[in-house]
Amino acid sequence: MKKKVRGRGFRVVGLILGIVGATVSVTSIVFSALGLHQAHLCKHCAKGDDFR
Repeated sequence: MKKKVRGRGFRVVGLILGIVGATVSVTSIVFSALGLHQAHLCKHCAKGDDFR
């Protein structure tokens, strides 16, 4: 007699949520790095000093 393994759905959902979470984390790190880079550039080029 073979025992049925329970909780397969929870494992699949956990795997999917883990992949989505890792993707969102990497994306947020990339956007943060780009924002810091742009802020650094604006500080040196004095962009935005003239509001006319």
